[in-house]
Amino acid sequence: MLYHSCTVLLDCVQFLFLYFAGDVGELVCEFLEVCIHQLLCVRELYPQEIFERRRYINTPVQWARHPDLREYIHSAVTNLQPWVQQGVVDKVTLLVMNKNRTLEEKFVFSFGLKQLSTAGVPAQHLEFALRGFLLKISVSDSFLSPLPPDCSWELVTYLKSSSLDTINKDQPWVPADDEGWDQNFIMTSMKSMRSSYLDMQLYVEHSVEKPTDE
Repeated sequence: MLYHSCTVLLDCVQFLFLYFAGDVGELVCEFLEVCIHQLLCVRELYPQEIFERRRYINTPVQWARHPDLREYIHSAVTNLQPWVQQGVVDKVTLLVMNKNRTLEEKFVFSFGLKQLSTAGVPAQHLEFALRGFLLKISVSDSFLSPLPPDCSWELVTYLKSSSLDTINKDQPWVPADDEGWDQNFIMTSMKSMRSSYLDMQLYVEHSVEKPTDE
């Protein structure tokens, strides 16, 4: 289990949706990058004015305008790509914590690659499947409680247990401690897909509200 500790450096990123003969690992990482931007906006972890509306696979999405935030997300996801391509990534999680560092909710992308190339996969199939995830994210605030002020977030990646020897000193992902993350959460499934090249599921675990004393 890893969290990202990348140093913020550069500028913008461009979308390169790989419809034909593309690399599935690159496609997954590109898609994750878009989803992270969308989640940060929908859950209001940053002021709405720092986001701008764009389109990705014919779907409106929110994209951070701040170059440091863009580069942080891009660097984190790009450094995951070799592990994704090797099939050693089990899931990628966006953790949301309150100002006391107590976990409020976590969005979990669980996936498995079945083949490394999207060659022969119809563009419409990819677009339809992935668009559903983005649409579910865009309405996630309708079934989640508002977050408290001053929340922070982290990206955590779960590797398969036999894969920890793939970590080297040059990787900006480092081992993380999961203490305090196993709380009494409700799990809500948001979207899943199964195909000949990729299985993926998105679900959110959110805290149970304590009953008020009468």
